Amino acid sequence: MDFETTTCISYEHLNTLYSLADKFNMPLHSCIVYLLIYAAKKEKAPAKAFKGISYRSRNKLNPWKRVHLYLAFKEYEYLLDVKKIWKMSVAKAIAFCVENVLDEFAQFLNNLIEAERKGDTDNYLVYEINRSYLFEYDTKEGVHCCRFYWGLPRKYTRCKP
Repeated sequence: MDFETTTCISYEHLNTLYSLADKFNMPLHSCIVYLLIYAAKKEKAPAKAFKGISYRSRNKLNPWKRVHLYLAFKEYEYLLDVKKIWKMSVAKAIAFCVENVLDEFAQFLNNLIEAERKGDTDNYLVYEINRSYLFEYDTKEGVHCCRFYWGLPRKYTRCKP
């Protein structure tokens, strides 16, 4: 991995994430990143503009644990984009995903495993967890723009489907 960062996750959510990661035989950091990518690509939280970043409220009954995440640079940039678009800290985005998206994500992973058992080995390209990430700068009508791609757009693929 190229980058290491930390975040805080409640013990309750951390146990849930460890269980999911163990069930699907993946490292915790991969489970967290895939969950956030899945939720972002499925637009599980609305994009917000002209607001500050919101953070989780402290809860003495459910303390937090510092967790290390080992990320590729593009995964780190992806998480920063999620933070900017959803206007919530990465820790709050993780909590949001555990509370609102986890069951659907677990079913999605089950479907991937089932497809693999049936011999469909091309499931690594599934859009929902594909970590392809790129951006481009453009000028439209005199306005400078930056376009983020959470996945590989067809115009950049080398072959035609």
